[in-house]
Order: sequence, then C-alpha cells, then structure tokens
Amino acid sequence: MRKNKGKIALSVLIFLTGIILIGSNSYSHSGRTDSNGGHKDNKNKSGLGGYHYHCGGYPAHLHTNGVCPYSSSSSSNKSSTSNSSTSNKKTTTQPSTVAVTEIQINEKVDSIIVGENKKLTATIKPSNATNKNVTWKSSDESIATVSQDGEINAIKSGIVDITATSSNGKTSTIKINIKEAPKVQNSTLIKTSQTQTNTNNVATTDGDDSNDGYAIAGLVILFGALGGAYWYDKKHKK
Repeated sequence: MRKNKGKIALSVLIFLTGIILIGSNSYSHSGRTDSNGGHKDNKNKSGLGGYHYHCGGYPAHLHTNGVCPYSSSSSSNKSSTSNSSTSNKKTTTQPSTVAVTEIQINEKVDSIIVGENKKLTATIKPSNATNKNVTWKSSDESIATVSQDGEINAIKSGIVDITATSSNGKTSTIKINIKEAPKVQNSTLIKTSQTQTNTNNVATTDGDDSNDGYAIAGLVILFGALGGAYWYDKKHKK
C-alpha cells in the first residue's frame, strides 16, 4: 500500500514539473516567431510590452532603433578583432622604396678657361627619394675631369659633356666649351716700349736745354760785370 502511495506521489510530482516547464516555455515563446524574428506578448508577461525578441535563444529583449543589442555586441567584438588584426598588419608592413623620377644639374655653364675649376650640383626629384646618390662623369678627361663631388677641372681647350647620374639611372648632361686664356699681343708690348723710350728722351732733352740757359745767363752777367768795372775805372782815371 505504501509502495503504491509512493508511486502516486512521484507521478504527481512529475506532472507538476511538466506543467511548470510548459508554463515557462509558454512565457518565453508566447506564439510563433514572425518574419521579423519576434514574438507577440499580449499579456506582457515579459514586462517589455506586447512584442519582444529572443534572437536565437537570448533572453526576451527589444530592438532599440531596430538594432539587436546582442548582434551589435557580437559585431562590435568582430570589428574590434578586425581592427586589432589590421593594426597588427600595419605595424609589420615594411616601408616602400621611393624611386628617383628626375635629376637636374643646377648650374648653367657654357665655357671655362683652361686651368679654372667649377663646382656643379644636382637636384633629385622627388625630395623624399630613398637613394639620393649622384655619380659624375666627363666625356673626355683629357679636356676636363670631374670629381664625385661635382668639381670640374679644365685641362685643355675643347668641348666636353659633363653628366650627372642618379642611383636608378636617371641622367642630366651639360656641354661645356673649354677655352684657352687670352694672350697679350706683341705689338702692344712694342708700342709700350717705344712710348717709354720717347718719354725718357724728352726728359733728357729738356734737362740739357735748361743747363744751356743757365750757362748763357752766367756769361751775360760776367760780361756785364767786366764792362761795368772797365767803365768805372776809365771814368776815375780821367
């Protein structure tokens, strides 16, 4: 008898548990999910109003501004993970090389006198080029040489090309005429010598004429003195 009562009590307990589970299920899913993924809650058992969402098993909730708080949280986590991954990629990316697009010799030199030196410079474009090295070269080093600093040394007369080359082969060239230094004409030296000689002769002649004048003046004074003495002596003797 006691065993039968125990079975009856167990059956009642199982029945009540089933009713509770059915009520709970009815509360969470009061009606089928519509095309928007939501549920009607006519008796407002959820306390969220007459309509709410579960979105695949989440607790009853509303979509404020049409956005599911659970899906947006998931998206945020994905976005954060994506941004973090992108950031990591950026930090590991190696900087790219900036190539030279143009090189230009700055000075405009048409000619140089033999024995003279002239310093040349060159501009690299773009200004942020990775390698700005410049190589200088002369087309004929017997006429003029150029150092790797761009300094030209004119050796003999002739025409020579001076070229500046960038690290990636861009070039700039100027043509220079190396000229002999102007020579002094012999006729000029002869004329100068003759002029100096004539000047010395004139100076000497002028000096002689001056001396002759002094001598004549002295003779006139002497003869005058003698004549005066003679006249004075003759007058007193009478």
